[in-house]
Amino acid sequence: MTGILGDYNCEGHVSALVTALEAGDWREFWVALGLRVHTFEDLGFAGSMPDDELWRFCQSEEVILVTANRNADGPTSLEAVIRSEAGPQTLPVFTLADPDRILESREHAVRVAERLIDYLYRIDEVRGTGRLYLP
Repeated sequence: MTGILGDYNCEGHVSALVTALEAGDWREFWVALGLRVHTFEDLGFAGSMPDDELWRFCQSEEVILVTANRNADGPTSLEAVIRSEAGPQTLPVFTLADPDRILESREHAVRVAERLIDYLYRIDEVRGTGRLYLP
């Protein structure tokens, strides 16, 4: 795994999670992972990038995708591509269960960050799960 990417509408959420990891007890673990935090802008992606293309990019480049709302609407939707193309070695998509709360509550952001870092350290155990929700 080489990086982490917040979906176009939750880059701020991922930034808040990274801030919680860098400032808390998990700093050493976060730094040891050596993940690059990507944005749609630095990758040259449009906010309207189709779900299936985004998922395939993340899989081919070993980038963790954190999203809040990619759905199952149509054959190229995130859920559809996960169901049709995911295999035992594919990275999971991390979905924020309550994205607004991450920005409103530092305590909640820390809880979500802790769950995320746990999954990242156990990434080989959670490959092939499709989608994992972060509280």
